Amino acid sequence: MRYADLPELISLFTAQRFVHLPGLIRPDQAAYLLESTDGNLPRRVRCGLENVSWEEQELVALDPGYDFFRHPKLIRLIQALVGPVTINTLMCWTSHYGAGEYINPHRDRYGTVQLLVCLKSVRTQYQGGSLVIAGTELFLSAGDAVVFEATRIEHHTTPLFASAEDPSPSRIVLVGRYYT
Repeated sequence: MRYADLPELISLFTAQRFVHLPGLIRPDQAAYLLESTDGNLPRRVRCGLENVSWEEQELVALDPGYDFFRHPKLIRLIQALVGPVTINTLMCWTSHYGAGEYINPHRDRYGTVQLLVCLKSVRTQYQGGSLVIAGTELFLSAGDAVVFEATRIEHHTTPLFASAEDPSPSRIVLVGRYYT
């Protein structure tokens, strides 16, 4: 795990309530975390709009993805960004998006802060799948991350589009929601 100058990140987070962390983990680490979810059963999720859905997998203690979010360096980063807090609860999941799938604009109802890590993305932003936070569009590649206050700022993703080069596009993110 690596990230930029902490005072700069704190300043950015304080100003915009989110911070983009390109290359938080290496692509091979993202691939390992993705592979570790292979045995978890997905469930179909709907968010507000009738035809908007995607698959999620819940992660629990001892899942590598869950343990990733409990890493002391990440806990220190979260505490540096949101203030000296005690993290009481952690919820984790993966979200899998295929062709035509996305999350509509919304604010979450629960949690203090979320850390979203891209495990798999499409080849180019022209295929969609960007994360839009407070009007800022971020195209995340495997290993890129975003920390944001999902209850305070509106966010969504753009739909994925199939192409001749990638007829079955897929975007997979790992999400940790911290409660203080």
